[in-house]
Amino acid sequence: MLPKECSVNFQEVYTLLETNVFDLVMLYTDLSDGDSEFALEMIKDFGIDLGFLKKRRLSERSSGQTKIVCTAIALAMKARHVLLDEPFEELDPAKKGRMARRLNQYDGVVLVNTHETWLLKNLQNWDVFFMFEGVLYGPLLVEELLKAEILMADEPDALLRLKVSGKKVSLVRGEGRGTLLTSLENLDRIYELAEG
Repeated sequence: MLPKECSVNFQEVYTLLETNVFDLVMLYTDLSDGDSEFALEMIKDFGIDLGFLKKRRLSERSSGQTKIVCTAIALAMKARHVLLDEPFEELDPAKKGRMARRLNQYDGVVLVNTHETWLLKNLQNWDVFFMFEGVLYGPLLVEELLKAEILMADEPDALLRLKVSGKKVSLVRGEGRGTLLTSLENLDRIYELAEG
């Protein structure tokens, strides 16, 4: 069998079929020669009753539960590369931490899109890229970003230089000169700083 290259947690992929969630898990893991037990165990670990999965379609779940199910299926496919769009969205802080642990344990490349900077502490061995206004910046190691500060200036010794809302922004080593990146909680705040 050829190795699986990529899986995703996009809800649109899994709502093509109007069937119950349990059958979706079984179908997608079977088609990918994945691990249905892993997916079901992960879903259960996040507090979703497996019996209820047999009675409801994905479209009948809350957005947080849908994100958990779609991410569990994507990880259970055991692909080399997993693309996850906002896997922490609509989860409470404890579940966000649990999701980060699951992602850290994955044996493959995981690409995560998120705006939540406070989660960086849970992904310390990861490389991070930033995207602002269609431009990709990076990579930087998370452990560097945990101490990084944002300055609304073009600093020559910056870890990373960005352009946001037409203004130059620098991520620098923390020395008390700027705002800690992790204090923002959400990357959208960089726009507010740039416009302020």
